[in-house]
Amino acid sequence: MSTKPSVEMYLCAFHLGKWEADESVEDAYHRALNITAAQFHRMRGDDNGALQEKHADAIHRMYEAAGVNLKTATEAEKASLRMRLIDEARKGGMRFPA
Repeated sequence: MSTKPSVEMYLCAFHLGKWEADESVEDAYHRALNITAAQFHRMRGDDNGALQEKHADAIHRMYEAAGVNLKTATEAEKASLRMRLIDEARKGGMRFPA
């Protein structure tokens, strides 16, 4: 997994991790993945795929909670939902990476 934060990481932090304006995105992201910061760094260092699996599961849960099945949704439906999730996060005060 890349060390550069992705939009999906921010979305998971906001929608699953219940990000608050006074905390770091990373803390909320760890909460969304249901792991500690130490576990995150250890998993990232191990590069064994477990972190990628947790991330993919969080993305799946986020989209499913928003009413979209990633297996059956069209690309247009996924793109539309992604934009809606980004808009909701921005309205909640989140600033996305460039």
